[in-house]
Amino acid sequence: MNKKDIVKDLLAYLKNGNPEIKNLPKIPMDESLVELGLMDSFGVVDIVLYIETKYQIQIHDDEITKEKFGSINKMVNLIFEKKK
Repeated sequence: MNKKDIVKDLLAYLKNGNPEIKNLPKIPMDESLVELGLMDSFGVVDIVLYIETKYQIQIHDDEITKEKFGSINKMVNLIFEKKK
């Protein structure tokens, strides 16, 4: 598994569950989806549960921060590191 595959998977999941993200001409990869108003706290819980189930990893509460989980690229990096 490489980062490109994780990016494709996360983008497909986010687009499928969120019409606002699906309709964006360009999805912001390095910006907070929460701060942009594209994801709320329920969306964060949803993506965490999806990632944990799909990738068979555990994301701890202290990892759900802007620094570690605050953008699509940060989510991808966290998944990639945990899957090593």
